[in-house]
Amino acid sequence: MTTFSTYTPFSNGNNVTKERTWVTMKKVSLAIIIFLLFLTGTVVAQAIGSDKKEAEIGTIVEGMEAQGIDVKKWSMYSKKMISAEEQSFEELTKLLQTQFRHYKWSNERADGKLHKASGIFFNEKTGFTEKLQIQSTDTNGQKQSYILYELSGEGSGKNWTQLYEYAQAHSFDIFHENPTIFTCVNGQLDDKMSSVLQLEVNGLLKQFNAVPVEQLKEESFISVSARTSDWDQLIPTDEGSMNIQIALRGAGLGGNTSVTVGTPIITSEY
Repeated sequence: MTTFSTYTPFSNGNNVTKERTWVTMKKVSLAIIIFLLFLTGTVVAQAIGSDKKEAEIGTIVEGMEAQGIDVKKWSMYSKKMISAEEQSFEELTKLLQTQFRHYKWSNERADGKLHKASGIFFNEKTGFTEKLQIQSTDTNGQKQSYILYELSGEGSGKNWTQLYEYAQAHSFDIFHENPTIFTCVNGQLDDKMSSVLQLEVNGLLKQFNAVPVEQLKEESFISVSARTSDWDQLIPTDEGSMNIQIALRGAGLGGNTSVTVGTPIITSEY
């Protein structure tokens, strides 16, 4: 008697179909996992880059305190050059004074023409001071205008990332673009003899992994322009690119040594 295996072909077909479906689903799942890992990596990389930029002022404060410096004041700056073709200086000043009418404004004129306007606003909620400066210069017949925004405060222990975001948002309101945020921190050391100022500078250079590019040394004052690999932003100089400035000024016996560390914008504005 011959025995037939009923439905065997159909059974094998179902198994093959199920196996193919399972393999297809596995490939799709694997592709989704790879995509999610790629997406997560991209977001993390962006966050790391953002934190690196935002942490500059925090890194400066922490580095100064690690060297025994008492942080007194800090500032964050942003700046934009304005071409004469875009808008007249008078029109630009009027527009900003209208937009930021809660600032206390003062104007400076020369030969009957407005060449500088400064507005200051003290934010009582945060305890920070905001400053807007619009200035027009004429050097050898070349006219230039720029806007400078400054956010400043006192002491340390702040949420530096939050402050950076605040400065960036307000800079965008002013410039309608995201400019570079520069930083400057001022502090004090206990009485130091001028002979040991260089040692303090060397300690700060080591703290920020910085190599000197240019240096000015006087009896009670040292200023160093240097380059650190910790930050990406660079400014070219005659001696090479720099991205950090350190200055110490001694007050002699019985006085404190003032220390300034910052990412350069214009030295005179420190």
